[in-house]
Amino acid sequence: MKNLAKVLLFVAFVGCKNTSNQEIEEKTTDTAKTQTDGVTVVKQDSISAKKIVAKDTIRNYKDTQMNEEFFQKAIIDLNDSSFTVYQNIRADYRIFGYQKPDTNARKMILFSVFTSDVEDNPYKCAFGSYYYSGALQDTKIKYIKNNGKFVETHLIKENNILPTPIFFLRSWVEFEKRN
Repeated sequence: MKNLAKVLLFVAFVGCKNTSNQEIEEKTTDTAKTQTDGVTVVKQDSISAKKIVAKDTIRNYKDTQMNEEFFQKAIIDLNDSSFTVYQNIRADYRIFGYQKPDTNARKMILFSVFTSDVEDNPYKCAFGSYYYSGALQDTKIKYIKNNGKFVETHLIKENNILPTPIFFLRSWVEFEKRN
């Protein structure tokens, strides 16, 4: 009976020792150094790395990948401050208008070449989803000012300015002076 107790104690000790070694090996990083006596020395990083997962805001991304070579941007006419997105099936564009100058803000309007982005307003944009700005009935979009990485615009419906400003990423807008 005493021998059985000794054997069990020995197995438990050896088993626990092996488990802790495995955990240390799994936790080691590329800064670990193994010395000749078999002891692993782990140098801790002074700055912990934070993994930031970008929020995926584009549905069906694989089916609607865009080619930068074919990007189409919205046009702001410097003569009358009109904001226009032209319909072009051969171009790639997905231009969101946000409630605030922040891409994580509520999406207010969308102009996209992709049917899956426009049909049934899948992004639940307050002012809807469209293929081009001409599809807005009795509504125009007017440029107001630059706001950091965004441009601020307002919707004008039947000559009434709607109180909610709409912000578009500046990188999706070009300024033009037409004759």
